[in-house]
Amino acid sequence: MKPTRIILFDLDGTLTYGVSSTRFLFRRAGDEAFFEFLEREWLKDRMGHLALAKKVTARMTGWKVRDIERSLHLIPKVRGIGATVRALKKRGFYVALATLGYELSARYFQKRYGFDEVRGTTLEVKRGVLTGRKMRIFEEHEKALFLRRLSQSLRVPLERTVAVGDSRSDREVFKTAGLRIALNQDGFLKRLADKDLKTRDLTAILRHL
Repeated sequence: MKPTRIILFDLDGTLTYGVSSTRFLFRRAGDEAFFEFLEREWLKDRMGHLALAKKVTARMTGWKVRDIERSLHLIPKVRGIGATVRALKKRGFYVALATLGYELSARYFQKRYGFDEVRGTTLEVKRGVLTGRKMRIFEEHEKALFLRRLSQSLRVPLERTVAVGDSRSDREVFKTAGLRIALNQDGFLKRLADKDLKTRDLTAILRHL
């Protein structure tokens, strides 16, 4: 069935709760302090996204994809992700996921919950191991471009698209989508959101669509 609407979710802080996927991976690896410092510098605009990603990627060299997926299985998440994705598809939505974090984390959520398509920062993997090379960063503005490309390829007007996010990385896509839902947001989306929800159950968004 051809989709009649598109919905694009953010990952960190939207589907995960209280911690980003990358920070949680470093927590599980016993190296959270390293990532916490870099994340704090980025949030205070003392470090660019590219510089942060390069340092983090170098530190992840040698990590195994299977270990990453086992860790992501344990990350704190909002309730009702699978039920929400299934309900949205029944309503004719194409359900996508995009993150400034690593696409391999988004792909774990895709495999587990059935998202139609995902995007994020990509890394080279050889024989199931991260090489630390060929990183391609996914920037804030690319979320909006991704939504526009989906709109064009699926022939769904932007007015019939929805963005769900929580932080400053969602500002550009919120300016693009037809409906903007902030979920447990950090304050950066106050003037951009059509709906501002505080909940740990993702199914709460369904009544607003």
